[in-house]
Amino acid sequence: MRIGITYTILRREELEIKERAGDFGEVFMLHEDDMVFPSNLDLDVVIIRNVGHFKALYLARLFESEGIPVVNPFTVMLEAGDKLLATLRLKDRVPVPDWRAGVSEKASEKAVEELGYPVVLKPVFGSWGRLLAKVNDRDALEAVLEHRKWLRNPLYGIHYVQKFVEKPGRDIRSYVIGGEFVTAIYRYSEHWITNTARGGKAEPCYDEEVRELSLRAWEAFGEGALAIDIFEGSEGLLVNEVNPNMEFKNAARVTGVDIAKKLVEYALEVAKA
Repeated sequence: MRIGITYTILRREELEIKERAGDFGEVFMLHEDDMVFPSNLDLDVVIIRNVGHFKALYLARLFESEGIPVVNPFTVMLEAGDKLLATLRLKDRVPVPDWRAGVSEKASEKAVEELGYPVVLKPVFGSWGRLLAKVNDRDALEAVLEHRKWLRNPLYGIHYVQKFVEKPGRDIRSYVIGGEFVTAIYRYSEHWITNTARGGKAEPCYDEEVRELSLRAWEAFGEGALAIDIFEGSEGLLVNEVNPNMEFKNAARVTGVDIAKKLVEYALEVAKA
């Protein structure tokens, strides 16, 4: 088996994936600077691990155009990696936070009026909690909308608004790979953004309801390796987001689960399909 692993920088996750992949075949580390398409790469499968969402998205499609299967596939990268498109997938299968969307500032203002303060304004793409804004009043809303307008990125003109969910000082991240629930963690933080990349503390989560909800969220996409973010709301668990390019070093550390091995094993199944 010839296994490709794309990367931007070699983080702990990529090194672990490389080591596990070496147990199953020949491994090719593919730095983004060295890949030009059309390519002449002879690979059975590629695991996409680039840091940037759009780099990962387009690389997935480029490899697929050459008949090389990838984890995750382009369609999963596209919809799971877009917070609004992911919500449209999730909302008919799992509970999600109350939300609104619009494609103009006026529509965003109306969306906030319908939901009521406080709300969270989210860019439709992004990770590590970047450019999230908790908006408590009209003045803050006008400031955020003004800043986004002058960022000059057309995607910031797509306004995705969530009702702010009061959390018990933590949220949950779970991992589902190829339809198999792998593990879950609580992420604790005094800040309302609980990403471990921003200092959140990780502890194992063994809640059976989390397992069941995570599998239902994965089924909304039907394939791939997904990290799923879950809130404990006042009326029960809510699926906040899904992540198609999972980071897992803290989850692997605190749970002892070999997530890298699970990812490689799933990639081998994709290669053989």
